[in-house]
Amino acid sequence: MHFACRPDRTRIAAAVDVNTTANSVYAFNFPETRLLQRNVQSLSARELDALEIDLVTMSPPCQPFTRQGLQRDSRDPRSSSLFAFLEVLPRLKHKPKYLLLENVKGFETSATHAALAQVSVKRGRRQQR
Repeated sequence: MHFACRPDRTRIAAAVDVNTTANSVYAFNFPETRLLQRNVQSLSARELDALEIDLVTMSPPCQPFTRQGLQRDSRDPRSSSLFAFLEVLPRLKHKPKYLLLENVKGFETSATHAALAQVSVKRGRRQQR
């Protein structure tokens, strides 16, 4: 996602991940970017507002939604980061204009997707698939 934003000189406010290996690779490739090694769920509205984010990119794990997996959807703890963001979103003073999610097969028919769509509609936003 970082490379996708670079051509138009987008300022990357921060990267957030709990995976130490992924963070080591990210820090090596993008040393100028603030890297937060923690769960998205731990970010407060105050911290997110301070970042002045216009675009949030997320790569949800595929396991809760894939047809080959158990399809636990919103009952899978791995989908909690998206729900945490949706819960904090209404409390933000500086609300992001865009939320870009990586395409995960099975997500489009999930309860998690339905929750995201509901929040989007409440905010007067539309979805593009």
